[in-house]
Amino acid sequence: MAAPKSTPKDAQVMQSILKDMGVSDYEPRVINQMLEFTYRYVTGILDDAKVYQNYAKHKNLDFSDVKFAIQSRVDASFTLPPPRDLLVEIARQKNSQPLPAIKPYTGPKLPPDRYCLFACNYRQRFQKKVTTRRLLSTMLRLF
Repeated sequence: MAAPKSTPKDAQVMQSILKDMGVSDYEPRVINQMLEFTYRYVTGILDDAKVYQNYAKHKNLDFSDVKFAIQSRVDASFTLPPPRDLLVEIARQKNSQPLPAIKPYTGPKLPPDRYCLFACNYRQRFQKKVTTRRLLSTMLRLF
């Protein structure tokens, strides 16, 4: 996108950064988002640097204060993975311990029966014994 003459200097810098990175097609709001992010990041760093300046009792803001503020922000925001050699050593120590033996039984592991829903939780109701006389009388009524 071409930068009009009325574009602020900061916006022109953001446009040139996008152009240098090979980004040619973007919405105009992207420039505003980049400017807002940059402003928030820089003001946060400077606020932290002022806190470090007051703690060190410097009269003016020093390069070391700003550098320490940036380093503490990077340490809090971005963490690097541990070195490969350290991970290899930890894996070697962990893998040197044998796995526990597998118990020789089949089927799924279930808790005791009182905690399972497989237990019988009903009773069957038995009918009274039907005598032959009663059976004959009921059959005669039906016919």
